[in-house]
Amino acid sequence: MLVVTGIILLSTRLAGINGRYVTIPRGFWIGWAQAVAILPGISRSGSTISAALFLGIRPALAAEFSFLLAIPAIGGAFLLDIFSSGGIAFTPGEMGMLLVGTTTAFVFGVAAIYSLLKIIGRGKFFLFGFYCLVAGTVSLIFMS
Repeated sequence: MLVVTGIILLSTRLAGINGRYVTIPRGFWIGWAQAVAILPGISRSGSTISAALFLGIRPALAAEFSFLLAIPAIGGAFLLDIFSSGGIAFTPGEMGMLLVGTTTAFVFGVAAIYSLLKIIGRGKFFLFGFYCLVAGTVSLIFMS
């Protein structure tokens, strides 16, 4: 599926950007793109940003909407994990590790979002497709 993600990302080079805004019907189709990303190897943010670009939405707005769409997906996964594990019970040492991990993830996540917004603003989002194609191809070679 990484190869499929690569093809999708590369194809955004052909998307016509019309400066459209996210409307309910466009949001619906972007949501479907997020639903498809439940398949392993399909990038959630890549599929939602790509769908938005194909719908003519401005690149910066496409990325912003994609990041906002992540909130319910991540929150739902968190709640599902809590309920399936019977609740949260951490020792002080585990809580410290959790705090360090969360802080590190937040800092690098913000840096990644900032970098992605700069790349999208320059019209170079499709370049991530090459990475996915290479990673997917290498994975297929080593799996066989």
